[in-house]
Amino acid sequence: MPSPNFDTRSSRTSTLLGREYPGTKFQIITEEGARIRAGEAVLCDRRRPEILFTSPVSGMVSEIKRGQRRSLVSLKISTEGNDQISFEMPAKPDRDNMRGLMLESGLWASLRSRPFGHIPSPDGEPEALLVTAIDTQPLAPSSAVIINQYNQEFSLGLQQLCSLVDAPVYLCQSTQDSYNYDNSSRAMPVEFDKPHPAGLVSTHIHALGLPISMVNEVWHIGYQDVISLGHLIKTGSAWHHRVVSLSGSAVRESRLITVPLGASLEDIVAGELVDGESRVISGSTLSGHSAVGYEDCLGRLHHQITAMLEPQAGQPQSWFSLLFDSDYTGRSAPLIATSDLDSVAPPGILAVPLLRALLIGDAERARELGALELVEEDLALLSYTCSSGTDYGPLLRDILNKILREELTL
Repeated sequence: MPSPNFDTRSSRTSTLLGREYPGTKFQIITEEGARIRAGEAVLCDRRRPEILFTSPVSGMVSEIKRGQRRSLVSLKISTEGNDQISFEMPAKPDRDNMRGLMLESGLWASLRSRPFGHIPSPDGEPEALLVTAIDTQPLAPSSAVIINQYNQEFSLGLQQLCSLVDAPVYLCQSTQDSYNYDNSSRAMPVEFDKPHPAGLVSTHIHALGLPISMVNEVWHIGYQDVISLGHLIKTGSAWHHRVVSLSGSAVRESRLITVPLGASLEDIVAGELVDGESRVISGSTLSGHSAVGYEDCLGRLHHQITAMLEPQAGQPQSWFSLLFDSDYTGRSAPLIATSDLDSVAPPGILAVPLLRALLIGDAERARELGALELVEEDLALLSYTCSSGTDYGPLLRDILNKILREELTL
């Protein structure tokens, strides 16, 4: 088990990726060259302007990259100094005050909802709130080690989350790990057995029998965002860092490190890799993204940095190389029904019928088969296992967007 005394690595830049917030239409409330402090708002949701997105570092806005129809691709901040905004704590931590504090500090954007995986409405009320304190992705860090290191902040954040909603709050954790935190709140611990996909939200929703529909939402939040909330309550400022595992065949020494949110992975892995050509991935080899171009940054919801050696000429490609090879995943090949697909499908999901519905764009059939419970990461194992070489994550997102459009036009 790694030591809880995590190394801290710095980065020259921090990047916010627009695609990590599906369903959000961004309004940029800063400009290139502007000086900002950590915790200062740089973006908001155009349709719900009370939802703010804050800078995790102090420095200068060095690049704003736009895509089609001027949509936000990325916003990069060059780190300089350590100025940070402090927030006034409410005298009474009730529902409205806690929601206001999370909105003002930018922590509301750490919440996600099912269906669709969007940021929930600030005036919404879910059927349940899930705290994900288990991570079963390949080479993921032990959530228990990190929670135990920040047990005071986690306990405080968990307590305040329970005042956020009237619905049940479930703390999803691993049966194999030992947690040390003060759960004096009404959060109900629920244990799940490894391996993957035991750590996915879709697994927890199915196991708890929670209803998912256009009118029944389930919210969820990661354990490190709970730590950040506890830090905010304790100190008046949010915790703009992540403890991540640095691991993989190209890493000299696998361990846990603390890095800023959105940190440049080129900076983080400098001097950490063995000789040879390697690929650096934000997240796991199953559902992460390659750290190239404007995506050379730690993803908002990622808890690991994976560096893998590329195969030498004449050597067979490993499965992770195929998974991240656009030529491979773009290859047109038939979907062949095998028992392997059902064995890696999210619980309660009929793998082959769902994949067929996604391939032909049948939104109605996909919805009947449970698509509303899923987001892209839930299909990563199926994408890897399927002989067609198809990445089903983007197909699922297209279907979810189609379902939402059809509902809005009814």
